[in-house]
Amino acid sequence: MKDIYVTLKSCGEAEFEEKKSRFIGCAAPVSTEEEALAFIKDVKNKYKKARHYVYAYNLCSEDGVVISRYSDDGEPQGTAGVPCLNAIQSQHIENAVVVVVRYFGGILLGASGLTRAYRKAAAIGIGACETVKKVLYDEVFVSVDYQLYNSVKYLLNSGTNEDIVASEFRIVEETFADDVLITLHIAVGNTGKICQILQECTQGKAEIVIDEKKGRYTV
Repeated sequence: MKDIYVTLKSCGEAEFEEKKSRFIGCAAPVSTEEEALAFIKDVKNKYKKARHYVYAYNLCSEDGVVISRYSDDGEPQGTAGVPCLNAIQSQHIENAVVVVVRYFGGILLGASGLTRAYRKAAAIGIGACETVKKVLYDEVFVSVDYQLYNSVKYLLNSGTNEDIVASEFRIVEETFADDVLITLHIAVGNTGKICQILQECTQGKAEIVIDEKKGRYTV
């Protein structure tokens, strides 16, 4: 399980023409093989008269299992699916699928020409999608009295502490009752450091409860 990975925010597509062949790169975020295959089917239904539907997808589960698949869909072996998969992996993108649709224009491109065309189509399809980070976080509850609240809030927001600035976290909620309860989502790997800084800031008076690997948030 990666603490942080890059994926696509939404679907996108782009196209270009090479020697009268039309290449359309379609990309989408997916979480499972079923979702990837469903997207591939949708693209085929959208462009029903195309000659080839080359695809590749790269998935990584929360258990750390990596699944990478591709298809040349009738193009010479190694000239289509692999370049599409390379286009995904070269940008370190996970949980994404790309389909390159080709309308054959009657002119052969040769192995090197096909490789360049499919890689380009996959890349511009991915480029049409905004990328985001998915951050695995611990949910951390920090309880302090009202006298310490301003100091803690200033520490978290001011940007004066280099370790805090370098850490990935967000303030989710503040609850004001007998004490102030601050709920934080802190990237796994940063939790120990931030909690230590908070305890130093409050001279050990903060009550901190950690719920490990609670989920993921998007950056």
